[in-house]
Amino acid sequence: MSKFLLITKINLQNFFDLKKVFNFQNKSAKKKAIYKTIFITAIVLYLAFYIYELFKFMLPGFIALNKPLYSLGYLFIILSFFILISNIFKIKSVLFDYKDYDLLNSLPIKRSTILFSKITTFYILNFLYTLIVMLPAYYAYFKVTKVLLNISYFFLLFIIPLVPLALSCLLGIILTWLTSFFKNKTIGSYIVNLSVIILALFYSFSMSNMDSAAMASNGVHTVEKMFKIYPLTSIFIDLLDNFHIVKFILFIFISGIVIGVLSFVLNRYYDVIRAKLLKSSIIDNYELKKYHGNNPVMCLYKKEIKRFFANSLYVINTLFGCIIILIFITSIIVFKDNTIAKLLSISDLSEFLKRQIFMILSLCCALSCTTHPSISLEGKSLWIMKTIPVSTDRILLSKLMVNLTFLVPTALISSTFFGIYLHLNTLEFLLLYIIPLAYAFFTAIVGLLTNLIFPRFDFDNEIRPIKQSMPAFLSIIIGLVSVVIPFSITNNILLITIIVIVIDVLLALTLH
Repeated sequence: MSKFLLITKINLQNFFDLKKVFNFQNKSAKKKAIYKTIFITAIVLYLAFYIYELFKFMLPGFIALNKPLYSLGYLFIILSFFILISNIFKIKSVLFDYKDYDLLNSLPIKRSTILFSKITTFYILNFLYTLIVMLPAYYAYFKVTKVLLNISYFFLLFIIPLVPLALSCLLGIILTWLTSFFKNKTIGSYIVNLSVIILALFYSFSMSNMDSAAMASNGVHTVEKMFKIYPLTSIFIDLLDNFHIVKFILFIFISGIVIGVLSFVLNRYYDVIRAKLLKSSIIDNYELKKYHGNNPVMCLYKKEIKRFFANSLYVINTLFGCIIILIFITSIIVFKDNTIAKLLSISDLSEFLKRQIFMILSLCCALSCTTHPSISLEGKSLWIMKTIPVSTDRILLSKLMVNLTFLVPTALISSTFFGIYLHLNTLEFLLLYIIPLAYAFFTAIVGLLTNLIFPRFDFDNEIRPIKQSMPAFLSIIIGLVSVVIPFSITNNILLITIIVIVIDVLLALTLH
């Protein structure tokens, strides 16, 4: 048990950079870590306040339907679905590809202890998400209904993340196992991950197309539907209504069964899956060809492209906006307009897109950033980049080019399609090309700057710099704010375009 707690403690220290906070010798690292902690705390408090206000707004509808507890059940479902989906793609890196595998397995520690320490770290992080969501909801429920729920609510908070997290691990293991059968593991990972994303998007859109447009009716309908699919929802609401020790034990027992299944799968099939993932195929059809040299930027660019495609998690997470818009275009081509409009719960798809298409394309480009982990992913090989006879400008340019390689074609294809589809005039057509491209440059430079300011090289697996780092968080927030605020203030697309281009030029000068 002591070894398990020690490894879990180290995992948490690495995740939250606690060593830097309590590092009294390196003052600059300590100061940066403290500022980072304050910033994250402020964001968490803002999210908690936002959830409080949203739940307070939503609750009267449930009260009108005489089902106030269903509001907490609805939140329970949303939280469980979020935990399930957000952790599926992390399992491969956390359980099978962690960098300290050889080191940890050389120690006198059982492999099961190492694996469950990593899963426990996952649990603690998701428990924090649960607190951020469910505690503000509890306070809002009390403020509106003047009813104080029984103490079982707080005990249930510890159990809520268990089942979705265990199911996420099981699904992640299954997807990893399916990937291992592909001759090219990376391509297999792309296919499997994209399939899950498409299914998740379809399910999310279909949930918005319930019997009633009202949020409360939508929530009640969802909760009643989930009684059969996810029985813990019914038990959760019953326990809040009237605490019963048998139901509470049943809630824990069901969670324990799912955790037990996860333990069995890991102990039984871990070696098989890892061996298949490490298995490689050798092609012997070598050909001698004349070597053609390239300029340094192109050589660095090719290296970055290979590095980018080597990790499917890197591709899926950093090009999410591009993937979404291409899926949307494909859906419009394959299905009828009224089908898409019904799925999105809007009356007229063309009219909606005419009003929002500039913001939609800009947002998709602003949220697709491959540069925010590009410096950190150099890891221990960073010294090679520092010693090669190439200027820093060229190295940074090669990383920017990777981002633009995907965003520029996506922006051009999307702009051409929607310009023709929506019958835009010449000026609108031209701006529809320019503004997504301007945001493509903006997000590429911002991602690189945030990573230069907040680099992270001491990661145990690549998911840390890709998804769980300050640059990853900042690039999303800055990209979101840079689109939402201008388009909320003014409808003058030309003015927004000029402002974004000017900002692009100023940011580019900071990199020079």
